[in-house]
Formats: sequence, structure tokens, C-alpha cells
Amino acid sequence: MDISTLDLIAISSYFCVLLLLGYLTRRNKSFAEFALGGQSLPALMIFASLSSTIVGPGFSLGFTAKGYETGFLFFFLCLSYPLQTILTGLFLAPRLTRLRDCATLGDVMNKSYGKVTQFLTGLISVGLLIGFTAIMGKIGGTMLHAITEWPLLLCYALVTGSTALLTFTGGLRATIATEAFQFSLFSIIVPILVLVAVWKSPISLSEQSATAWQLTAAGLDTTSGMALLGIVVSFFFGEMLLPPYANRALAAKTSKGSSTGFVLTGLFTIVWLGLVGVLGVLAHSFLSGTVTPDNVFVMMGKQLLPAGLYGLLLAAIIAIIVSSQESALNSGAVAFVKDIVSSIKPPSEKRAHLLGKLSTLGIAAVAIYVAQFAPSIIDGLLILYSMWAPTIIVPLMGALFGWRATPTSGWLSIVLGGGTALLWQLQWHTPADVPAVLVGLAASLIGFFLGRLIKLSPKTPSHKDIKA
Repeated sequence: MDISTLDLIAISSYFCVLLLLGYLTRRNKSFAEFALGGQSLPALMIFASLSSTIVGPGFSLGFTAKGYETGFLFFFLCLSYPLQTILTGLFLAPRLTRLRDCATLGDVMNKSYGKVTQFLTGLISVGLLIGFTAIMGKIGGTMLHAITEWPLLLCYALVTGSTALLTFTGGLRATIATEAFQFSLFSIIVPILVLVAVWKSPISLSEQSATAWQLTAAGLDTTSGMALLGIVVSFFFGEMLLPPYANRALAAKTSKGSSTGFVLTGLFTIVWLGLVGVLGVLAHSFLSGTVTPDNVFVMMGKQLLPAGLYGLLLAAIIAIIVSSQESALNSGAVAFVKDIVSSIKPPSEKRAHLLGKLSTLGIAAVAIYVAQFAPSIIDGLLILYSMWAPTIIVPLMGALFGWRATPTSGWLSIVLGGGTALLWQLQWHTPADVPAVLVGLAASLIGFFLGRLIKLSPKTPSHKDIKA
């Protein structure tokens, strides 16, 4: 990938600002501050942080690739994602914010189901966050390899390792500060790219629209109805209150601020998905048919933007990757300490703080190794989505809304839901195109209600502290 001196200056300037923010936010004196930043985030910071995390490579490079391949199809299918974010802001995030004694979803689960369910929640959270970190690291490492031609594994290590060091030094406070800066960067440069593409397009908007609908129709013709339903359900439930998002709700200053932050993020995501999807459609006017879909985003920038501005676009892509990785690494470290280690033997505050920092580096190291085997962006995300919803969503809803539950209903829901989804997808290869997420959610519900029958609690939890 040939880049000019101006582009290199733009990228270098981005990293200088990032290092400065890391230095300014490096101090955190306790595990609570490392995990939740003092539970003082206002609505606008939650909005910027959530948006920066959500708009990862999947919803930028990956979504542009889908626009290039299938027109508007994925935009309509994935509107379930911002809808879920808005509903989460209205009904779920405020309930989490009121749990001031909780740092993780595992803590929330422990209130209703006990330590076993908390431990399982921690295992699932850490495992999935390693997967998310690996996918982001692979994308960033591949870009660095294209620029430098250094060995791929080294590039994976440099991208993920530098993000881990930033998170290691500052915890959630550093993550939030850098995400606000990164959000500002890509929310300016990407719309500029789309506008330039529209302005320089050699064909009219009506012809572009016709191309988009042809691609959309072709995508519909080659995808079964059940597979389409699976995509909608996966994007609705797949990232619902993932640990990085749940942590933003738990770190919010007020319930109202938490709700406002999530709702604004959902509205922003609708606009963003439209922009990058349109960019994929517009690419047919500029790029040859031999281009790899995952490279469309970068190739459009290279062809349309002048030197310096293209460097800022590359910096924005790096920002998108780093912001997603930061959130995943911080949340994974917190879940490891609070839900896994503390379930076995609670450490002291000082030891928990040290473990949180060290586990950030450990999770990053595992993710660097896994990145070598990660699939394409959207495919990888859909696999992770199909495991999150069947394991966590049902018992989490039970905990937040005070459903009558027993310790058995928590862990049995997780085991049956996750086990069924895993077998359905990997062992049985989704029979009749029925998506694993639907089968897993059904099994999770069955496990929850079976658990209530197996051992009824002598006293149903009151859940007064999380009532609306």
C-alpha cells in the first residue's frame, strides 16, 4: 500500500495524540476506578464511547463490503441492531445503572443465581471478548502488513499489543478519553469520503440507486428466508448488553444519563450504517470487479481522497479498531477478575487492581494468537453473536426484571442455551438453515424454566434495588 509523506504525517499525528491521552489518563489507584472510572460518566461521554465501540471494523469496513456485495440488503436487516440499542437505553440500561454495587454482568447474575452462574458468565464474557479482540486485531494487523510488508503475526502483535498497553495504564478512564477523540475523528472523515464519492461519481444518482436495488434483489434471491431471519435476530440479540456496553451503563453517573447515551447511540448507528452501506454501493462506479469486498473501504479512500486526507482516513480506521479493542480488553480484564477469580477466592483491592492490569495483557496475548485463525469480519461477528445471546440474554433478563428464579435456573439456562447453539452451528451445521441463535435461545428458555422446577427457592428474590 503506497502512501505519501503527508499521509504518514497524519497517521503519526494521530498516534501522538493517542499517546498524550494515554499519559494524561494513566493514573487509576484502585480496581473500582480501573473497572468503572468512578461511576461518573455523563450522557454525552456514554454516547461517544458507545458509538466509538459499536462502530468497529464490522460496522465500517465489513458493512461497506456488504453494501458492495448486496446493496441495501444488510442495511435493512441490521436495523434491528440500532433498534435493540434504543430499547436497551429505554428499558435495560437504567436498571443496570441503579446497581451501584455491581461492576460486571457476572455481579448482576450473582444477585439472582449465585456464584456458579457468575463464574459461567465470566468465562463466556472473557472468551467472547478474546474473539472480538482477535477479529479487530486481524483487521488492523492486515492493514499494517499492507503498508509495511512486515510479517503478519508481528503486525497483529503490534496492533493489539499497543492497544493493550494503553488499556493497561489507564483502565476505563483512558478508554473513554481516547474513544471520545476517535469518535470525533471518524465521524468527520467518513462522511467527507461519502460526499466526495457522490460528487465524483461518473454516473447519476438514479443509476446508482438502480445498481443498489439490483444488488439488493440479487442478495435476497441467494439467501433463504430462514437465514435472513437469523441475521435479523443475531443483530438484535447478538450484542445486547455485551460486557463493554453493560460496563458503560454500570459506570454512568445517573440512570437518565445512561438511557440518553444508549438512545443517542442507536440513532447515530442508523445514520452510520446508511453512510457506509451507500459507500459500498458507490464503489461499483470506481473500483474493478476484482477487488476484495473487505478492501473496498480503504480502496475508495485511496482513490478519492488527496494526500493527507487519505492519511486521516487510515488514522480513522485505526481509531475504529483501537476503540473496539480497548473496550473489549478492559471489559475482559474486569470480568476475569470479578467473575472468575473472585468467584473462587476474592482478592484484596490491591491484588484485584494488579490482576486487572495483568489480565489485560494476558487477554491481548491470547487474542494475538487467535487472530491468525479469525474468519472475515461479518462472518466472525455473527459466530460470536450466535453464542452470546443463547447463553446470557435469558438469565440476564430474569435478573434485571425479577423473574422468579433459582440458582439452578441460572446456570442451566446458560449451559443448555450455549451447548445447543454450539452443537447446532459447529456439529450439525445449521439444519434447514435454522440459525443457531434461535435454537439456542429456545433451549436457554427451556433451561431457565426447568431450573425453576428442579429446585424452587424458599424465597423469591425481591429485586427492589433494580425495579424501574
